[in-house]
Amino acid sequence: MILRTPPGVALILIGSGLYWILSSQLISSFTVLAPGLFQSVPSGVTLVAVVGVISLVIGLWIIHIDFNELAGLFARSDGWVFAIPIALVVSDVYLTLITLSYSSQIIELNPFVAATIQFGTAALVPFILSYLALSEGLALLMLKTGNWLFGGSNSSRFLPFALICGVASFGPFSNLLGFTLGYVSSLVYVLGAVGGGLIATLVYRTMKIHGDLLRPSLS
Repeated sequence: MILRTPPGVALILIGSGLYWILSSQLISSFTVLAPGLFQSVPSGVTLVAVVGVISLVIGLWIIHIDFNELAGLFARSDGWVFAIPIALVVSDVYLTLITLSYSSQIIELNPFVAATIQFGTAALVPFILSYLALSEGLALLMLKTGNWLFGGSNSSRFLPFALICGVASFGPFSNLLGFTLGYVSSLVYVLGAVGGGLIATLVYRTMKIHGDLLRPSLS
């Protein structure tokens, strides 16, 4: 029996690979939770980059699996639903750049994002590609996870995907509200969470009504 890679894994590997290659140069670490972890260890920085390259190569090797799934999903009459993670990534990055350029008093708290923006286009392009691949890959994987958890005929199988969309929308909502109301207000985060919940509900209801969107391989 041939073990088939679940849809979404290839994009996640590609996104992770780009992230690790970039982070090895910008924050000398695997994760933003521990920036500068390998800053004084040259071999450690190289290790992060090598792991990133390996992940990227493996992801590109099996990317046809994810592309086939996405092609089928986007071809559906309501295939726009599956492009929501991409739209959220683009809007999040765009609003972040606008917000940071609007006021010098606003500081990006994520050191990886801050270093990427300071480095310029050469770092920003692979960062955006990494973000896009991770978001869409995770969305595909959540479709499969929903089927594993709830079965192919239960409408609850759409819940993991809808929740991912809701969580991903917190960034764009909080950026937009912060730009409008000011980041000093805690109301920004409350309303951002409410907006994320509304997006998750809208996506779930849409997918529940049009349950035939999923291809047989995901069902």
